[in-house]
Amino acid sequence: MKNRNLFDKILLSNPFHRGIIEYLLLIGLGILGLNLSWPRLPFFPILNIVGGFLIVSGFLFHAYAGKNHKQAHEKSDNIVKIVKIGVFSKIRHPLYLSAIIINFGVTLAFGVVLNLAIVVVSFLHWIFTALKEEDFLLQKFGEEYRQYKKDVPWRFLPGIF
Repeated sequence: MKNRNLFDKILLSNPFHRGIIEYLLLIGLGILGLNLSWPRLPFFPILNIVGGFLIVSGFLFHAYAGKNHKQAHEKSDNIVKIVKIGVFSKIRHPLYLSAIIINFGVTLAFGVVLNLAIVVVSFLHWIFTALKEEDFLLQKFGEEYRQYKKDVPWRFLPGIF
């Protein structure tokens, strides 16, 4: 896959760097929103507490999944094997799921309405990344990845998607 368009290059780039950019954007807008009194989500402080719980849970889940996939924070080109153990035996993209959980948690923790738009874009970003990465891994690993998709049919949530 040498001839990639810009969109493909972005989606298959280092997910760690893209995640950091998202976190900084969400946190920065959250701080701005609090200081500038932008519209807030209702149910203060309940949603803020739920957000904090999601942030901690997302990081713990990320660390747990990351123990099984040592190359998870690298570009897709650098992946040398398909990880099929731990949580990767239940869902194919647990690390992307953890990023979605953390981003949603940050949004709720700050309670700034504008962050909802960012978290929706972030959610779509991780979905498209997973889809593009699966295409790439099918080309790279062929039948081995095809079999993995059969064995682990769920991308993010077992029984749902």
